[in-house]
Amino acid sequence: MILVCVVGVSACASTNKSIYHWGDYSETAYDYKHEPSDETREKHKKALLAIIANAAKANKKIPPGIYAELATLELQVNNLNEAQAYLLQEKALFPESAHLVDTMLNKLNKAG
Repeated sequence: MILVCVVGVSACASTNKSIYHWGDYSETAYDYKHEPSDETREKHKKALLAIIANAAKANKKIPPGIYAELATLELQVNNLNEAQAYLLQEKALFPESAHLVDTMLNKLNKAG
C-alpha cells in the first residue's frame, strides 16, 4: 500500500501543472544574466516573444512580468515607444501590476 502511495505521489509531482507557458525562459534568462551581451539579450528577447506567441497554442497563460521584462530590454537600447507599449500590455493583462507599471511609465515619460 505504501508503495502505491509513493508511486502515485511521485507521478503527480513529475507533471507540469503550471498555468503559465514558460518556454525557454529559464535558459535564456540565465544566459543573459551570467553572460550579458547583445547576442544573449536578443536570444532572451526572442524567447519572451515566443512565450507570448505560443502560450495560447499550449493552452496556457502568458506569465506575469513577461511584458514588463520586454519593456526593460527595450529601455536598455532606448526604444522608448516599444517599452511603453509593453508596459501597457503588462498592465492590461495583469491589473494588479498597475502600481509598479505606472511607476515605470512615469519614469519613462520623464526620461522621454
